[in-house]
Amino acid sequence: MRVLVVDTDRVGLDISMRAANAGHEVRLFRYSAKPNRYATGFSPLFTIVDDWRQHMSWAKDGLILLTANNRYVYELDRYREMGFRNIFAPTVMSARLEIERSAGMQAMQAIGHQIPHYETFSSLAEAEAFARKSDRAWVHKPMGDEEDKSLTYVSHDPADMVGWLQRQIKKGKKVKGKVMLQEKVEALCELGVSGWMGPEGFLPGKFQACVEHKKLHDGEIGPATGEQGTLTQYYDKDKLAEEMLLPLEPMLRALGHRGDFAVGAMIDTKGKSHFLEFTARCGYPCWWIQTASHRGDPVRWMKDLLDGKDSLKVSYDPAIGVVMSQPHYPYETASADQVEGVPIRGVEDVMPDVHLVEVMKGTGPVMEGGKVVDRPVFETAGEYVCVATALGKTIEKARSRVYAVVDKIKFPDRVYRTDIGCKVIPKLNALHKFGYVTDLT
Repeated sequence: MRVLVVDTDRVGLDISMRAANAGHEVRLFRYSAKPNRYATGFSPLFTIVDDWRQHMSWAKDGLILLTANNRYVYELDRYREMGFRNIFAPTVMSARLEIERSAGMQAMQAIGHQIPHYETFSSLAEAEAFARKSDRAWVHKPMGDEEDKSLTYVSHDPADMVGWLQRQIKKGKKVKGKVMLQEKVEALCELGVSGWMGPEGFLPGKFQACVEHKKLHDGEIGPATGEQGTLTQYYDKDKLAEEMLLPLEPMLRALGHRGDFAVGAMIDTKGKSHFLEFTARCGYPCWWIQTASHRGDPVRWMKDLLDGKDSLKVSYDPAIGVVMSQPHYPYETASADQVEGVPIRGVEDVMPDVHLVEVMKGTGPVMEGGKVVDRPVFETAGEYVCVATALGKTIEKARSRVYAVVDKIKFPDRVYRTDIGCKVIPKLNALHKFGYVTDLT
């Protein structure tokens, strides 16, 4: 099968490698806002192309995969109008549910889900003035297509929120649209659930629950990274999916969404779920953990999904992904000479369980017959280097296996958390009591 990967979020290298190794003919397009050499040196395994549009006709009878939702979605919608039915990607309108928080909130309200009380403001200064007069704790979130995750903040009390907003204003932070202060929920745990959306709706019996670890350091300490690691598990039936995902199915079918769609929620101490956000794309590191949980051909099932067929085989065991990075992650302020060309050792020993992200192939020194010789080696091509994954019958077994993979992968100044999967363990009894992630142990 011909596979065209349109990668705008550094997600495409691993799936391109796996698809090519499964016998598919793969072409990879890479977009980056700054020069990036990831995926170079992998020819002839797959071909890197400079303009994906020139290869759409080539891939029309195969699979076209877009890895994100922030670029080229408008153009791909036009290709759909021209008869392309093999595009695994969100549409403009389904992507909007993630990109614009207000659109996502309106979608949840449309299916009857109550949103915690919130107030909206046109500026950080307006929000600061409101918080100063308040008597409760708030969560600050941007409402529009704001990509600056640093503008999401959970306060301890009104004074904490006022102080944080003052610091953002002093830094010169600006917002593209409105911002909101939402009442803080007394939380038990954050959970997410995702499903695979095709023309007939979600694939039945394949809903993936997840627990994200968003901070840089163990114990949820340090700056937010998006996700530093995630615990997931496939379910044939899931309470959160029934509450928040499946009711959206008619809407998502009408919007033409194809591929992964996820909802993030907060479970409060009384067992009630509260909507947080949508993800309408290949999430990371979840995308690589999903890949690790799949059985058989890594991409054929995507084409089948677009054709209205279900050929996806999954493992229902707990799975863990651990992000491995290097400085200046998560800020991505390093120059190319600081993050490119660093040798990565041990990848060959754990290749099925490592998912290369910002990696290239080069030539470097290795030991051979007791001597130093130059041979082809894997090298870093950015701060976000790779993701190690593993499955197990329990969380602890998955943790033991994934960190055995991590220990094999060596490069200078590697950064990773050692506690991925741990934070949910003390909360499992309560979550099970409320009917969530009932098979997770």
